Amino acid sequence: MTPICRRTPFMAAILLTAGLLSPARGEAAAWDPLEQVPGAAPVRVLVGGKPRVYYRITPQAPLAIRVTGPGSLRLVTRAELAHGAPGPVSYRLRVSDRHRSWKEHATESSPTPEVRLEEGQASVCKSRSLVVELPAGGHDLQIAASGVPSVLVRLLVSTPKGHEEAMVSITPIDASRSVTVSEGERLIPYYTVMHKRPVRLRIVGPTRLELSSRLDFDATMRGAQRYTLAVSVAGRRLREARLTTTKAVAAAYTDLKDRIPSKLDRTVLPLGPGLHELTVELLDPPGGAAEIHARIPQPSVGSEE
Repeated sequence: MTPICRRTPFMAAILLTAGLLSPARGEAAAWDPLEQVPGAAPVRVLVGGKPRVYYRITPQAPLAIRVTGPGSLRLVTRAELAHGAPGPVSYRLRVSDRHRSWKEHATESSPTPEVRLEEGQASVCKSRSLVVELPAGGHDLQIAASGVPSVLVRLLVSTPKGHEEAMVSITPIDASRSVTVSEGERLIPYYTVMHKRPVRLRIVGPTRLELSSRLDFDATMRGAQRYTLAVSVAGRRLREARLTTTKAVAAAYTDLKDRIPSKLDRTVLPLGPGLHELTVELLDPPGGAAEIHARIPQPSVGSEE
């Protein structure tokens, strides 16, 4: 197939810092992590050997975030203790804005050997969860902790069932080829990413990038297969998604007769204001290929208050 290299007009920006995903067809939406918070440094935590992005809050340094409703915000928290310190420990969380307290939560937990920091020697406690319901509109929230020196918090968002958000597809400015996925009565364009042959996207924020991906299965591949995608901007790694998948049952490539698509995986990245030139790479397997489809929420038009 002939390689492509397309350029598209810049997309209009929309006022959205941390958006919410559309739900799966006919089901409640899944929880999607927020792994970029402006002004906050992520902390990588290994949970059962799998990396997760958390943020550290202390009594002196709460975490400020902006989220958009309607939907729900889920906080997964883990107290952080000096290495070898005994448990259990008690701590309190408070979620508020400038005008009122949204929710307060007192809990206790104890260290677990199944969870550790990717870097550092502190002990990490078992997780505790808190859900905050979000009304429509944008909300500037502050998450504060007390009772322990520090708490690690993982942020996840979800939309209510039946709340559909208009999305638009993004055509890459550079890709080695395009393929078509047939699923049901839909034909969806995807773009191929291979080792050292990335796909490049140009997006104007603030917005949220929703990246759908499928691994190419050949005749020798059986059972579950792993693959790793990396998303970078100007050489800086934004996300490394380690995925495990199996062959799709109801989807097929119309123009790759010797390959079978995997089930769909979805990676979500909030993007800040300005122009973002993103590179999507396949890190593993080195000799494999995957297909991606990029979307952002429909840009708003007209005047805004």
